[in-house]
Amino acid sequence: MLQVLFPQAYQIEVSRLRQQLDEAHLAWVKEWKQRQAEFKIENVRFRHDPLWKKRIFSIQAARDGDIWFWRATRVILGWGVASI
Repeated sequence: MLQVLFPQAYQIEVSRLRQQLDEAHLAWVKEWKQRQAEFKIENVRFRHDPLWKKRIFSIQAARDGDIWFWRATRVILGWGVASI
């Protein structure tokens, strides 16, 4: 009964199609690897900044309030919210 649904000719076509797909994939992989050789993989790292908490526009500095600008901003906003 399965031979009625899947005759031999279809199986041959499927195997040919699969072979062509595998050949195309291998060719693509080979070309892709050659192109990747042109790119250098660099390890991108940032230098450590020991004063990162002391920078005026640092989020951590704004949270800590160690810089006069952020302390003044916090006081002004506090008075503004309190007056509402």
